[in-house]
Amino acid sequence: MQQLANNTAEQALLGNFANAVDDAIMDSGDAHQNQMMKLLSDPAKASKFAKVVFDLLNLTT
Repeated sequence: MQQLANNTAEQALLGNFANAVDDAIMDSGDAHQNQMMKLLSDPAKASKFAKVVFDLLNLTT
């Protein structure tokens, strides 16, 4: 965040920003993998999740 606050985009991208983005992508993958396994292994949770997704999609119509 200090890089963003104190530098131009070009300067910030030269620093550790790219590595931070890579780390965030990897962490996100781990989180999604964990969520996927929990939902696929528990039909009750999967059903509740499906209802939440349905409700969210229904808000956009």
